[in-house]
Amino acid sequence: MVAMAIEAQGVTVRRMGRIVLQDISLRIADGERVSVIGPNGAGKSTLMATLAGLLPLAAGAVRLDGQPMNRLRRREIARRIAYVPQSHDGYLGFRVREVIETGRYAHVEPLTPLGPRDHQAVAEAVSACGLAELLDRSVDTLSGGERQKVWLAAALAQQSSMLLLDEPTSALDPAHQVELIRIMNAFAAGGGTLVVICHDLNLPLALGGRVIALQAGRVSFDQPVAALEDTERLGRLFGTRFELHHGAEGRSRSLHPVVTEP
Repeated sequence: MVAMAIEAQGVTVRRMGRIVLQDISLRIADGERVSVIGPNGAGKSTLMATLAGLLPLAAGAVRLDGQPMNRLRRREIARRIAYVPQSHDGYLGFRVREVIETGRYAHVEPLTPLGPRDHQAVAEAVSACGLAELLDRSVDTLSGGERQKVWLAAALAQQSSMLLLDEPTSALDPAHQVELIRIMNAFAAGGGTLVVICHDLNLPLALGGRVIALQAGRVSFDQPVAALEDTERLGRLFGTRFELHHGAEGRSRSLHPVVTEP
């Protein structure tokens, strides 16, 4: 039987007095690729932060490799889960190299300089994300796509077995989207567990694996990514119509919302 990497059981989360997640139960196994979709306000980012152990629970439990998340130290969690949120504050003025090196803080004691293993992990992350020419640039001088690769490189340098990404391709041009998908697929192909929040429904199709749909703080469906071919169900989830298009010889698929004439 495949060991479960992370499990939520009957999880309810309140934020600012409002229930955002209600009675969520799910399992994500080691090495899975999971996309989380749903309309705005469905609870996707809250779910990801909860799986990362960053939010208190009103009810239920989250377990990491069978251990209650709330009994683990942040350093222990960070060695097993790397989390890239939607927005980042506090890094403007820092060089790219310095930001990527923060991914090693889970592995070194405070105020201790990085060692050879840490520098090797950073070098591998830099290579994976193609950032060698940007290492001495300040983060605030980079484009949105370049910055996103820096955050991802810092997460890869963490060398955690699970990677949680909140809308990693949002607002990126097609070339940067393709590059980030390549990096994510390479991480998963190496045995990593990948969990990604997606607004673009073509991202789950590119990543494969499994899709979890949230609606109003509950799981609407949890199935293999092929479930996205049911455009009627997608229409009910998002409140708009979708069309599924197949590429030449059926090698690729793409989903598009249907724009009605005024």
